[in-house]
Amino acid sequence: MLQLGLDEKKFYIFKGKRFPQPRHENLENLLKHPNTILLYPSKTAIDIKELENEFTSYNLVLIDGTWPQAKAIYTASPILHKIKQVKLITTSTSDYIIRTQPTEGCLSTLETAAEALSQLECDPIYRKQLIEPLHMLCKFQLDNGAVTHQSKEFLLKTKTYPKLIGKRLSKLLKTTNEYIEH
Repeated sequence: MLQLGLDEKKFYIFKGKRFPQPRHENLENLLKHPNTILLYPSKTAIDIKELENEFTSYNLVLIDGTWPQAKAIYTASPILHKIKQVKLITTSTSDYIIRTQPTEGCLSTLETAAEALSQLECDPIYRKQLIEPLHMLCKFQLDNGAVTHQSKEFLLKTKTYPKLIGKRLSKLLKTTNEYIEH
């Protein structure tokens, strides 16, 4: 959906589990450019709002996948560790209501891209324009038998989560709750 919502001259898609690879033409140069930023919630990531007016343009890098997949891609790609890393600090909840998110603050890649572009460009049109197809997809799915999902965090708080949680989710929920309480 993100690909369909942006001007084709303004983005590149590189597929793989390690970056860069020989088949990824010009990716290494792009990743080494000083105005390239990686949207990834690492320990060194700063709030994306702190970037205001640092550059006139940015190369925004997103890792698309589940949280474990994104972490694996990040870990397997040392060049990504050298890029300035930013994160979104938001109280928004996901509009991707037909999919379970780990916590209330987790967004899909599409939602994350829309929010990041809206903040970097100081233009809420990205948020509206890019998320509208997601709303239509969810409506179609719900009209055809899908059900809405709550985050695992919500289900655990309301004691309606149907199974045991793993160490990774337990740790994530603990750190999320500590962040919210402070």
